[in-house]
Amino acid sequence: MMMKEFFHLSPWYNTEEWNVVYKNIFEVTSTLSSKKAALDQLLIWKARCPSLPSGIEATMSLLNVHIQDQEQNHDMCSDHLLRLAYSSAMVRFINHMFDNETAKGLSLFQAAKAFGVPEWIVVLRHETSHGNLLPHLELLREACDISLNWLQKRYWDKHKVCISDYTVDKVQIETYIEKEITTMMDFCVLLSICSHPKSKVKNSANVTQAFLSESLLNGARELFKERHNFSYRNINWLWQELNIKAKKILINDSFSSYVNKALLADESGILSLEMYENLDDNFSNDSPLCRLYVQSFSGLLNFLLTHDLLKDFLLELIKVTQGEEETMKCKLAAKWVSTILTSLSNNQKFLEKINKSDIDITTLNNNEMNSIYCDWFPNDKRNILFDLCKPIPKEFTDIDFLQPIISTYNCHLALFIKALLDLIRPKLPDSVMQKICELAKVVATPEKFPVMNSRMYTANDLEMTKNSESMHKSEQDEDMEIIEVPIQDKHTEQKDTRQTFGIWQIATEDVDWATCPIGQLPWTQVLPDSVENMI
Repeated sequence: MMMKEFFHLSPWYNTEEWNVVYKNIFEVTSTLSSKKAALDQLLIWKARCPSLPSGIEATMSLLNVHIQDQEQNHDMCSDHLLRLAYSSAMVRFINHMFDNETAKGLSLFQAAKAFGVPEWIVVLRHETSHGNLLPHLELLREACDISLNWLQKRYWDKHKVCISDYTVDKVQIETYIEKEITTMMDFCVLLSICSHPKSKVKNSANVTQAFLSESLLNGARELFKERHNFSYRNINWLWQELNIKAKKILINDSFSSYVNKALLADESGILSLEMYENLDDNFSNDSPLCRLYVQSFSGLLNFLLTHDLLKDFLLELIKVTQGEEETMKCKLAAKWVSTILTSLSNNQKFLEKINKSDIDITTLNNNEMNSIYCDWFPNDKRNILFDLCKPIPKEFTDIDFLQPIISTYNCHLALFIKALLDLIRPKLPDSVMQKICELAKVVATPEKFPVMNSRMYTANDLEMTKNSESMHKSEQDEDMEIIEVPIQDKHTEQKDTRQTFGIWQIATEDVDWATCPIGQLPWTQVLPDSVENMI
């Protein structure tokens, strides 16, 4: 179900399905069984789309308790539970229908009056939320009936006259979704830059740069379809609206590919070499990203973590670092991976430490958690302060998940390998981590680790040695004269053989290859005098 021009994906299959639900709830001929059928269909819509329109959410809450009331035989216990259910449904009705109005500065009483809801229903909602006694059951029933009638006139009837089927193919849907997500992520990047601590921007009117201000306002209008006046909106309010919008758009895990495509495009800011060069003087070396640059995207990265998009974004960044050509963009991506992983690792250490302490984190708000974090990690100002209540992606704690990343050739791996290994639980031994980090350095800068002998030995060398040994033995058999080699000269004979047949002859004579662990050379296990002399 879609609407032309500005259409939205809907939870109902077609107009007929929507009309059947309307008829089963509001028609004069509707019965208890038909209302139950309507409720079942509303629950199916909820399963298809967790974030339903406010009118449908409110209808579902009120209809659910209404059906419960009609079905059961009342006693004192069930009467109390029913009053609780009615009270909860009324609170949800008022909140769902007038949240947008209160966000504009109106009180609930003003909003309800403007839209024709009786004032006493708002008073009843207030009493159920803050009072010690629940309203009488008959009063709650009447409020429920009035609210359902109001929803019929103010929501269902208005949509009934304009709702229609609009058929599109899969390509059109994906194109529309990609455009919506790209618009959302572009706005998120702009909002993240405007939220930089040093900018001290409290609302959209404080953005002094004309280009940035115009882009922010245009992005807000395009994303929210001009539902609000954005000229003097608080930055925190814009973040809240963006998160609400994201929950409606990002309803499928596969949509993360559109997010990554938007963020890693050539014109995107997070991998913009021009922006990096302007904010960081140490562009070409291996030092971490500067604090000023990182904080420009702190809001964006927290947004990704909040909506479970950070894992896929990190994996895409790692793919960029594995580019065939060693470009500065690959290096910038590697530095971003290091910064993000280090920040996640600090969150992980903080949560592990606080769980071992006597502090009850359930009693703390975000500001209090952040304050404790800053006390425990006072020098961690370069990294991102992620939401401490949000767990890190569990895949990055699993060594089996990270093994392909570690084992894939990547000349930039040394920039973030330590931060990657720090996340693994149970923790790796320090000696193992050090060896892996050294190996990453060898791959990244082989010129810094020269080898004594550049010769590579192959199976052909073994075959050559074998043939040479056979020829040498045949010559000895044909020679009738036996020459005794003095004991003191035996070492000299071995040395000559070693010069003739190479290192394989020594290995064959002095050590057993079958007992040597894979990945090690025999003389690292056994070091006889002959081999020692060779070294």
